[in-house]
Amino acid sequence: MSLRDIRERYGVSFERGSRVICGGRLGTVAGASNSHIRIKFDGRQISSPCDPLEVQPCHEGLTDLAAPQATTVQDWHAAA
Repeated sequence: MSLRDIRERYGVSFERGSRVICGGRLGTVAGASNSHIRIKFDGRQISSPCDPLEVQPCHEGLTDLAAPQATTVQDWHAAA
């Protein structure tokens, strides 16, 4: 199955080389195999198959997914 076939079947569109997020990890679309999108995650040598419905496009300006959020639950309670 190609990226075009995945777009037609699942309604999601990705191009080879697009930056994406899957499972909280950043990566680059490497292609497609069977009904999966192959993602080369940052820091890895080979691509991994991912469910097309779990892959999200990476928006510009997003740099670190592991960074803590600016506002925590405790901050909300302290403000009250």
